[in-house]
Amino acid sequence: MKISQPPILATRLLERLASGPHGDAILGDLIEQYRQGRSAAWYWRQVLLAILVGLAKDRVLGGMAILGSLLVLLMIIVSVGRHPSSLGSGLFLTDITLLGAYGAYSVWVWRQRGLKLRQALTAGAQTGIMLGVVLIASHAIEWFAPFGSSTAVQLVRGAGSTLLMLGLLGAAGSAAWQRTRSVKLAMIAGLWCGAVAVLILLSFALTLNLAFEAHAVAWLHEPLVASGMSDPGAFVVRNSLEAASEILVRVPIAAFVLSFGASLSNAWITKWPRKLAVLAAWFTPLIFVAGAASLWYADSLQRSDRPPFVMAGILAAGIALCSAHPIWSSLSRRRRELPPAT
Repeated sequence: MKISQPPILATRLLERLASGPHGDAILGDLIEQYRQGRSAAWYWRQVLLAILVGLAKDRVLGGMAILGSLLVLLMIIVSVGRHPSSLGSGLFLTDITLLGAYGAYSVWVWRQRGLKLRQALTAGAQTGIMLGVVLIASHAIEWFAPFGSSTAVQLVRGAGSTLLMLGLLGAAGSAAWQRTRSVKLAMIAGLWCGAVAVLILLSFALTLNLAFEAHAVAWLHEPLVASGMSDPGAFVVRNSLEAASEILVRVPIAAFVLSFGASLSNAWITKWPRKLAVLAAWFTPLIFVAGAASLWYADSLQRSDRPPFVMAGILAAGIALCSAHPIWSSLSRRRRELPPAT
């Protein structure tokens, strides 16, 4: 009697995308039920469901980032297809290339099984989700809020989201170093944090542009008039491509630098006496306030006079935010090491 074989492609997909003992057990159960009379359509549904559940349970988010890269790529292609006149500046090919690099990095992350590396990547994924939420909130305020044109609100939104981004990218590197004691793994975690956050933001922003194109055209009316383009939709797409290329490049650079600095800070602060760490914890908020004050003062100056104060403010606030996690983790660890009170 010939044994019925399930669909080969579905079986191969499950073997590749849900490997390990748990995946093998699911595959064996599905094959057994298929041979007992289940249909090929049922087998495909169960395979796809098992793959999605496995991707959702992966704390490293490698599989979800692969899907996110493909989603962003698809939305860019759809946007350009709706407005072909947005092509011609080279931005489309640049974004496709950069997204290909993000997708390749996501595949590499998804395939990693080393314990320490996965600990570092998990730290990066967790902070990446938090950073993605921050960036979405900033974009939503700029997009929807009726008071979004207020100078004070724009300053708080722009500076606030930038400073939080600096702090979270640094925290990713610091947390990864705390778990692995490796500067190299800390930088990988920082890069992964930035990649996850960027994919979250681009998925949200491009969805808004596709769903509410008329609002995007009204929102970008002044730069549209200045550009001289006759197709408003094409201008929105070109603006999106330009913004995407900038964030796809800038965030990984910032992540690399900040995670490296924060991991070194954690390694350095760990060796400090407790009193010195407590003193740093008191002074760090003052450094942050000085940086924020510098940014606030820069907003009252002429544009040509702002750069020194903006750079000083970002530097001071960035140092304070990148030092926050190392100082907190050092004090927390030493508090746990204290003998219990009698």
